[in-house]
Amino acid sequence: MKKLRIGVVSYLNAVPLWYSLQHDEAVDLTPDSPAHLSRMMDAGRLDVGLLPVVEALRHQSWSFFTDLGVAADGVVDSVGLFTRVEPAQVKTVALTTASRTSVTLTRILLHEAGANPQYIDADVGADDLLQRSEDAVLLIGDQCLRARKLETDRVFVDLAAEWKLLTGLPFVFALWAGPKERLTPELHARLRRAYEESRAISGELIRYAGMDTGWSEAELAEYVEETIIHELNEESLKGLLEFARRAAELGRVPKSAVDKVLDAMRV
Repeated sequence: MKKLRIGVVSYLNAVPLWYSLQHDEAVDLTPDSPAHLSRMMDAGRLDVGLLPVVEALRHQSWSFFTDLGVAADGVVDSVGLFTRVEPAQVKTVALTTASRTSVTLTRILLHEAGANPQYIDADVGADDLLQRSEDAVLLIGDQCLRARKLETDRVFVDLAAEWKLLTGLPFVFALWAGPKERLTPELHARLRRAYEESRAISGELIRYAGMDTGWSEAELAEYVEETIIHELNEESLKGLLEFARRAAELGRVPKSAVDKVLDAMRV
């Protein structure tokens, strides 16, 4: 039997959604960065993926499940700008190439702050902060968590917290997405089960991540189990709709993305 090819974001904030799938013999699992997974989906090398929401919104023939994802209602801790100046004064930004969603959120928030900076795509990580000359550096995921434990001359600006201040809504970072015909009820049931199974062993995941990020187990437990939202609700989808609207205004996703979210909310 042909295995189901599933791509998953390898960051700690997403692992509770998929960890148990690696033991499923019917699944060919690929953990990677959001950007790499998106390229694999574009090339037809994956059937479905836990993808940045921008990818789900920009593909006309793709859809997404509305009840599971990676979101935050306010502080997210692991997506942010490390900046030397106030957001309104930012003139140069080094953008991680790991995810179009966080890049788009950065552009929206700085636009709303009145900044019109030069954006530089860069393969940046936590260890690059001291060497970068840009006013602000965008980091996401585990690299962001690690950077927050380093001594630098930069202030951390949490992008989900800024989004909450701007809109009053949660922000959705990633969703299970892919071609509509792949998103079957059977797949949905398997992904729900994977979440329940993986959440049951979150302590094991947290111990492993603590060694890599420099965060304590208690800090990471709060991050994974309270800060990050994996079960999406109506408010989460309202946040997704507002993001689609603002991203479309800046030309980061097609205008049809707004209708796509509205259609998903009606189901």
